[in-house]
Amino acid sequence: MGWSFGKKQSYELLKSSVLISILIFMISFVITDLTWISSVIAVVGFTLLTLVIFPFYLPKMISYLNVNLHGVEYYDICNWQSRIKLIFNPKSFVLRRIDYHDINDISVITGKKVMDPSIGITSKSGVLITKGDKDSVFVDVSWYDTVDNPTFDRAMIFAQSCI
Repeated sequence: MGWSFGKKQSYELLKSSVLISILIFMISFVITDLTWISSVIAVVGFTLLTLVIFPFYLPKMISYLNVNLHGVEYYDICNWQSRIKLIFNPKSFVLRRIDYHDINDISVITGKKVMDPSIGITSKSGVLITKGDKDSVFVDVSWYDTVDNPTFDRAMIFAQSCI
């Protein structure tokens, strides 16, 4: 039993990269009519997608927070290497845990832009956890707020239950 916010990473991005690369290959083959040039263009496209474009947007796309009996778990993807590892092998990526005794404050941020310095992403709403060493973890909950999954409402209930 616990609280879960955001979206866990899956092989979705890797599958998307492969499909987009196949599409790039087909388009470039129609234009050039040369297999080897189309293959090189597709490989370059796959490399750019998986090593540059998707890792850049990954923190905004998978903000995940799991609160359970053991503590608070989240994706620690503040460096480029961990983002790439998460794209290529999400099942082996270990969530980082914060023990409850290390948490100073839990807040729900709404309606204002928040800059997460560890990832350089701005957001309008989310859950902010401040640790004892003045380090903080911010999880964006606005990205996955739908009628079926009102994460903002759940975040407010979660913060109220922590008081």
